[in-house]
Amino acid sequence: LDGASETVGIRRRDINGTLFYRSYDTPPSIIIFDDVPGGAGHVKQIYEKLYESAEMALNKVESCTCGLDTSCYSCLRNYSNQHCHETLRRKDAIELLTLLLHGRMSE
Repeated sequence: LDGASETVGIRRRDINGTLFYRSYDTPPSIIIFDDVPGGAGHVKQIYEKLYESAEMALNKVESCTCGLDTSCYSCLRNYSNQHCHETLRRKDAIELLTLLLHGRMSE
């Protein structure tokens, strides 16, 4: 969501998302939605720049200087995910985004 916000040029608080699990044994779907009354068309803009948004997110987590086994407010943490700050790991985000973008795990 941070990568999409920066790529499309919208405020981060105007979009949100969640994971949707269809069944236990399948990967979740990412659900992105406008977080403004009546919607603003941000999801369509993100969809049109989805690859660039993922690249921006990968660049953000790769260039952060906090440890790979942790996270900080510069890379992954924000107010809305404070309930899971202790489990957010920059390494996991890098691997997931690399797999998403390149079809392989990071080195």
